[in-house]
Amino acid sequence: MKDYLPYLAGGLAGMLVAILRSSLLTLTGTPQLVLFALLPAAGGAVIERLVQRRSGDS
Repeated sequence: MKDYLPYLAGGLAGMLVAILRSSLLTLTGTPQLVLFALLPAAGGAVIERLVQRRSGDS
């Protein structure tokens, strides 16, 4: 479970960014769905990769 924490933290950060962006840009419909689908996954992947690089695991 500990190995998933960076991905979960990145996913949460991505979700928060998606919510903020959606409300600021007043997106609805398909653009909003794409935003909520891509940002949490991308945020999780980026944070997980950064944690792996810092810990020395490749």
